[in-house]
Order: sequence, then C-alpha cells, then structure tokens
Amino acid sequence: PMNKSILALSIALGVALTGMVQAADLIPVNLDGANEGYNDPAARAPEGGNPATTIGGQRQIVAQFAADLWGTILVSDVPVFIGAQFNPLAPNVLGSAGATQIWRDHPSFPFGNTWYSAALADSLAGLDFQPNTIDINSRFSSDFAFYYGLDGTTPAGQLSFLDVVMHEFGHGLGVQNFEDEASGVFSDNRPDVYSQFTFDNTQGLFWPQ
Repeated sequence: PMNKSILALSIALGVALTGMVQAADLIPVNLDGANEGYNDPAARAPEGGNPATTIGGQRQIVAQFAADLWGTILVSDVPVFIGAQFNPLAPNVLGSAGATQIWRDHPSFPFGNTWYSAALADSLAGLDFQPNTIDINSRFSSDFAFYYGLDGTTPAGQLSFLDVVMHEFGHGLGVQNFEDEASGVFSDNRPDVYSQFTFDNTQGLFWPQ
C-alpha cells in the first residue's frame, strides 16, 4: 500500500527530476455520463486531503493526483491521454486499464519486431503516432466503496482509490503484455517489450525465448 513516505518521496523525486528533464503530462479524460462515476453528484465530506464535497469530485481529484505522480517520474514530450470511467466490473475486480494501441518498428524503439504500448511508443519516438485519441483506457468498479483520501492513511477495512488508480495507470503505461498467457502466443506472433524482460523461473528463459 502507498503511504505518506512513498507519496512524499515520489513528489520530491518528481520535483528534482523536473529541474533536469521534461516530465510527462498525463491527462485523465472523463468518459462518464451525467450523474455517474466521475460525475456522481452525491454529497461526501472531504477526507484525507481531498477537498471535494461530492463523490464524483473526489474521484476526479484522485485520478488527477495519480496522473501527476506518474508524470513527475516519467519522461515524455508527448501528452498521455487516459480515458477514465466507472462501470460495474467482474466480481472482486477493482479496476482495469490497458493501452488502446500498440506500435512496432520505429527507429527509436530498442527492439525491432516488438510491440510497444501507445504511451511508451510516443515517448520513445517523441511524436504522437495517433493524435487526438485516448492512449490508455481505464475503468474502475462502481461496486466498491473506496477511500478517496490523498494522505496514504487508508482506514482499516477500506480500499484506497489512489492505490488502485496508480496500479491501473501503470498497466496502461506499459506494465502489460500482449499475448495469450495460456498458449504463449504473442499478438500477431510478435513479442512485446514487457515480455522481453519477463523471465520464466521454471524454464530459465525470457518469454520470447
């Protein structure tokens, strides 16, 4: 779980890095309809440093806070647009996220014939391969009562929405493979960059091997 010291370290590191390099700009895009999800008008008291007074408002603040935390430690000249919404998900699923497009074989990519998620591909190439589109889709469960504080002190028995958002945004940013894990078949029979670094302890081989 994320705690105050980790949050402070992330922010401090981000401040230090932004003095040297271009931090990334992550932009959550609210895809919910009126009166639902990120637009839920139900009243809620501010908590844990989150000043909003509605459930939807608190959710929006957490999503932007998570985007800003990721942005301080990533480097990209290309903005990352993250589609964000709440929906009923499968039982016990808090959220999900993933890249909306994958790209390969640009001269800036370290591995040839290898898939890269949209945000990572854009960052490496320094260009937006598909302008005016969402790079990451994220969905969060409307069936759980989350804690929307930003202070890292989640009360016992509650779930930190910030932790869940940080985790899922990470998948969309590139902590994700593009293969059928049951069969081992890669998308279009080409490996992805995440799998290039995934090691099978049983076989003693990296996944593409």
